[in-house]
Amino acid sequence: MKCAKLSGSVSLLLYLCGMKDYVAEMHLHTPAKVNLMLSVHGQRADGFHALTSLVVSLAFGDELKVRLLDGAKSDRLNCNDANVPTGTDNLILKAARLFRVRLGRTVFFEFDLEKLIPMGAGLGGGSSNASSALLAMNRLCGGPLSTFVLLELAAELGSDCPFFIDPQPSLISGRGEIINAVDPELAKRLCGQSVVLFRPPFAINTAWAYAQLAAAAPASYEAPELAAKRLESIMKSGTELPSRLLYNSFEAVVGRKYLALPSLLSSLRELGVPCLMSGSGSCCFALLEQAAIPTAQLQELCYNALGEAAFWIETEIC
Repeated sequence: MKCAKLSGSVSLLLYLCGMKDYVAEMHLHTPAKVNLMLSVHGQRADGFHALTSLVVSLAFGDELKVRLLDGAKSDRLNCNDANVPTGTDNLILKAARLFRVRLGRTVFFEFDLEKLIPMGAGLGGGSSNASSALLAMNRLCGGPLSTFVLLELAAELGSDCPFFIDPQPSLISGRGEIINAVDPELAKRLCGQSVVLFRPPFAINTAWAYAQLAAAAPASYEAPELAAKRLESIMKSGTELPSRLLYNSFEAVVGRKYLALPSLLSSLRELGVPCLMSGSGSCCFALLEQAAIPTAQLQELCYNALGEAAFWIETEIC
């Protein structure tokens, strides 16, 4: 598992050796993600949407500590951000309940979440937290569940969750549960690419965004064949990612309400900055190494468009 940090040298040694011994606490980095491409094809019979996406994880993310609670009768979730709901609807606690049922044992956990990923941003923060919690709980209990089972549990939690069980650059299809690692050559080209995230001081509800897609159907959906052609063009592009790869079905329908986002992205593209909204928004990103303007100028343009309260951070693809 990439980006995992374990507490203590003994725990690290046990992890590397693949032993089944119990450890008392785990400390994991739970990465954010961006969709370099997100093509939504239409609504399925089960109510979910069919999609094709190229997803990468980032060095930027949250931090999660997980420990077993001896003699406890419930899980506990602590968070540094008072805006994060810590009740039973939190995905981490839902993950704990699912894990307990599949494990068939009454074990409880305490979670300390340092929240850095903005909520309602399209960066997969809650999904990353939940999947990391599954990995940590499984390790703390000696690794009784296979990766396949963890992927099943993650899929029950949400469409974005399975990716974070092993967050390497991946092609995502189905409703998000079909995950295939990208070609090693493409993964090598993606790794280490500098990315800047910028977000207005408001969130976008994912369910609302999907409802907007459905309301604007069929024009809001893209044929799977078009997504496949776009992906095929990547391998023929040399060392750089082609700007035509950056596509998001949500950008147009979300932009009809949140006008600042398409206006800013259009201005940046005219200046030679490859950029896109991630997921269902509201966070956007730009590929810094291919930008035709200095980063300082890009930052100034973002703050001018989104206000001084806008979120801004430079990071890279893991």
